[in-house]
Amino acid sequence: MSGGTASDPQLLTRARGALLGLVAGNQLGVPTEHLGTPEAIRAAFPNGVWDPAPPPKGSPYDDDAALTLLLAESLVERGDFDVQDVAARWAKWLKLDGRGAGGTTRAALRLIDRGVEPFEAGRRVFAELGPRRAAGNGSVMRCLPVALRFHDNVDKLMRVSTQQAAITHADERCLWGAAAVNLAVRELLHGNIYFVDEVLHRIGDKAPRVLVQAIHRVLREQQADLPISVAGESGYVVHCVEIAFWFATHERTLEDALVFLVQAGGDTDTNAALAGALLGARDGEAGIPPRWVEQVAGAPGVRRLADRLIAAGR
Repeated sequence: MSGGTASDPQLLTRARGALLGLVAGNQLGVPTEHLGTPEAIRAAFPNGVWDPAPPPKGSPYDDDAALTLLLAESLVERGDFDVQDVAARWAKWLKLDGRGAGGTTRAALRLIDRGVEPFEAGRRVFAELGPRRAAGNGSVMRCLPVALRFHDNVDKLMRVSTQQAAITHADERCLWGAAAVNLAVRELLHGNIYFVDEVLHRIGDKAPRVLVQAIHRVLREQQADLPISVAGESGYVVHCVEIAFWFATHERTLEDALVFLVQAGGDTDTNAALAGALLGARDGEAGIPPRWVEQVAGAPGVRRLADRLIAAGR
């Protein structure tokens, strides 16, 4: 796809939509995250979940949004991807707040806080966990700013997507999952709603087969077949990517998709955050319910950050 300029109004509204959509989806899904099944969610919320809940005092963002925004701030302030700076920001957040951080992320960031080099920390955690436990969705939930910053440089977008992933999630499924997500966002930012073919073209001969197969499935599977609430596999990166891609390629509004996902069980907040990012990139800021934008923590700052990421990509 051809690139746009930082003054392109469509590019700007899609970038804002992506970042706001991620934060809104995360905030919407936090109250149901640990309930597990749709039945448990219905029991806890008999009237449904329709709006983002106010965050706790002193902790404006859950881990999905917090790590995303810290990565965005680093990319803007440093002008490029600085692995040491990103890792330090994340490790500091874990010590000061850390709300919602998963075990893989916690383990890696604690190593970094003790002086281990970022990529080495990711490798150590992967070696300890092994492939059966290492493929969490922590790398894809936060990777969005890389797509906004490097939307005009696909090779760098792919490289930095995998590098930010490797700080905590060194599993190949996590590295390539982040690359796939950001390739999809890039296409959506430039108006290509048929992004699946481009993603597969870019990663198909290099990415793990299980991820490629999942992306292939999204165009033909039904919503009822999505791996949303699979026992023992909540938070699996491949499922998270598949779910987000499915909603971005089918005729669902952002509101309908996210309200469904936060009540469908599984890792509700991250499924909604990633779907929100892709749907926001597809439909722009106007696709997010205005009442949600009013309830999103720090929405004006999130919007400005999206603008700065696009401007930095000139």
